[in-house]
Amino acid sequence: MKIPIELIPKAYEISKKVYNGQLTVTEGANQLADKDRMKLSSARDYIYDYRCLVQGKKFTRTLNSPSMHFFLENLLQDNGLSNLDNPLSALKKHIDYYEKKQSTTMHLMREIHDKYSALYYEPKFITNINGLITNIKRIENYLTEGSSEERLAASNLIKRGTCFVSYKIGTELRFAPSRFLGYKSNSLSRHNVIVTDGRKTNRVIKSILNSPLKVGLFENEYIDYCIKLGINPQLKGGAFGVKRKYWHLELKEDFQENLVNHEGFPEGKVVERMHKVRERNSKVIELAKKNFKKKYGRLFCQICKFDFQKKYGIIGEDYIEGHHTIPVSEMPPDYKTKAEEIAMLCCNCHRMVHKRRPWLKMQELERLLKQRK
Repeated sequence: MKIPIELIPKAYEISKKVYNGQLTVTEGANQLADKDRMKLSSARDYIYDYRCLVQGKKFTRTLNSPSMHFFLENLLQDNGLSNLDNPLSALKKHIDYYEKKQSTTMHLMREIHDKYSALYYEPKFITNINGLITNIKRIENYLTEGSSEERLAASNLIKRGTCFVSYKIGTELRFAPSRFLGYKSNSLSRHNVIVTDGRKTNRVIKSILNSPLKVGLFENEYIDYCIKLGINPQLKGGAFGVKRKYWHLELKEDFQENLVNHEGFPEGKVVERMHKVRERNSKVIELAKKNFKKKYGRLFCQICKFDFQKKYGIIGEDYIEGHHTIPVSEMPPDYKTKAEEIAMLCCNCHRMVHKRRPWLKMQELERLLKQRK
């Protein structure tokens, strides 16, 4: 059934209401299919595709080109240019999926994507220190809590960069690449498609920090930072062996996301966040618990043998903390955590292990367990 053009605005408004919780999916689909002007399945496709566009997720049911154009135009009007990242990402994923599945080229959808990409990706530069700090925070978020692809991409920017902003928080020195920092509200998806110019971003950052770049100022500290993050730095310099240069920035306060971690990792807050994210991987932790319980019949601390269920009864059943035994420095940025790398520890031992250097590996934990039997 061909969708009447005049129904497209209604499809957009109803899809938005469903997404915002003002209508259920069934209510929205029934309103769109009223008087048999649209199939219920097509109505659900509009609602589903709207949600995917807002969230940046791949959708598999395609809309006609007038509908997609209308949806992107109105998402732009509703949410602003800075929030067009997710819709463009979702549309690109859909195009890639559909073209591969159907062995075709979606010329009209590609034209729509290119049109709105040109608006979104037009490079603009930061104008003040707040814009610089926003991008520093984003790089840290990619490194610590991004997908494996985002961690790898952010790590490569640090590995291959030539000019950096070194920023000090307390006694900790961290580094972020100037070419990423210089563009306003930057993101990895945007950075990958714009034509970046390091000379322009350097001029912008120089004017904001009111200081020149200095060759080799923090070279040893930069290499040490890379190693802690599991990044293999280019020892002969940045791109094409050019000597790395640095600005310096003192930040009075750490980012809020780093303040929730306070166990005092010697390697610093970014490494601590990266480690904690891996320990929050619920699927891996649950599999590790299941394997441990199958082997030993119960869950207990591998160091002190504390058993929460024995001590606290039913409320302690199956309670234990999972500790990742591979240091961040030994994992490449796209590393996938394995269940056999997770140790079972009580809260106290877990915190002590986090402080101990050199890092306790799984074999050492197992030796401790045998010694205490």
